[in-house]
Amino acid sequence: MSQFTTQEAVLAAQDQTGSITVNGQVITYTVKGNIIIYSDGKVAAPSITSTDFQLAYATAIVPPVTPPVDPPADPDFVSIGTGSGQLILEPLANTNVKIVPGNYDYIYVEKATNVRMDATGVILQGGSIDIGQADNLELWGASVIDQSYRALSIKSQSNGIYLHDLSFKNVGNYTIAYEDKTIYDGTDSTVSKDWKFERLTFENTGLAFSGGGGFNDAGIESLMRNFKFIHCTVKNCPEISDVVYLGAVEDYEIAWNTIDNVNTLYNDPNAPNGYHNGLFHVIGNGSFHDNKVTNHQGNAIRAWGASFGTETKNILIYNNIVWNSWKYSAFELQVFPEMFTYMETYPSRMKPANAKVYNNTAGLLNRSHDWEGVMIDLYQTGGTLEFYNNLGFEMYRENSSRPVDDMINMGGPDMIRNENNHYFPSHQQAVADTVSFVSLLPGVGAQ
Repeated sequence: MSQFTTQEAVLAAQDQTGSITVNGQVITYTVKGNIIIYSDGKVAAPSITSTDFQLAYATAIVPPVTPPVDPPADPDFVSIGTGSGQLILEPLANTNVKIVPGNYDYIYVEKATNVRMDATGVILQGGSIDIGQADNLELWGASVIDQSYRALSIKSQSNGIYLHDLSFKNVGNYTIAYEDKTIYDGTDSTVSKDWKFERLTFENTGLAFSGGGGFNDAGIESLMRNFKFIHCTVKNCPEISDVVYLGAVEDYEIAWNTIDNVNTLYNDPNAPNGYHNGLFHVIGNGSFHDNKVTNHQGNAIRAWGASFGTETKNILIYNNIVWNSWKYSAFELQVFPEMFTYMETYPSRMKPANAKVYNNTAGLLNRSHDWEGVMIDLYQTGGTLEFYNNLGFEMYRENSSRPVDDMINMGGPDMIRNENNHYFPSHQQAVADTVSFVSLLPGVGAQ
């Protein structure tokens, strides 16, 4: 008798039905092509089929049930975890691991070296992830929700951290925290380098990433080099204050992010509003480009310029859209007095940076009217500034006798280029709409 399954029978082309009586019991049948299926589950194969369905029944069998087959395990990944509880991992090296999907309370990775960690389907409700130290760690797929403190922490000096496709919701403190305190001695071994955050989502969280960093008499603390925060979404965070804080960073890239509806808890200019902030507050140099920041409070970036080491670096701010702020101008450039003092005291450690701000679109700034709302809040930087091809509309000057123009200039940097910047009293004169913000002026504004 040929081997066959009920599924194959069902796929046969033509049905014929009828009934037979076996030991006084009526059994119906259906012909599927050359296969007869009886109502008691038995099947007759083509070799015994005939017009005598009673005779065919005598040789019919119940086909074996084939259990479902789990998809083959990825041979490149080792499964870890049970799908619940706590997952405590000793040092991992040169391996790929897949965390069994499920609801976990806590995940701890003591040390990871050259590790890829797939956490797709892992949920930590009220839980968190702690990493002791890592070099070349890729982590993706997990969701942390309803955590009153921190969602993910990295404790010690680490390099090559790649976090992508993670989501965070309802986090009360820093969402991702780096707690390193290493003092930079001029060597690569004392730098935290090559971090990338990509396609992360934050909703109703505190500070998305606190990278620490700073400077004191001992030296530059927790210097980060080549940090990327790209293609991330931050939304509906009424008390986030800063999105990212980096106290000492060289060559950052903050790009293609969407920030919407953040720092909205206070909407009364007389309220005790604690937010005196920039959404991205970075001390160092790098690029801020192709970001869309809407319905918010705070400068889109508070770029406090610094170059670490001997070479003077640049800050590039371009192709951004900034719209509808409760407070402040689109961007801020500054070196605050303590930084200048430090630069004068330790010129081999830190010096000013130059800046270029170009092809940005900004409008409806500083709705609270308790501060200026123009393109740049500009203070002393110690470097040069190039400013061109920017587009503004519905900006605010406290003194209406002064025209709306480029910036609040508090004795700022040497302007080596200032051209082709345009400002309008209404958005209809500047952009196609306040969704896409397509510029009506070729070559001016975000492209």
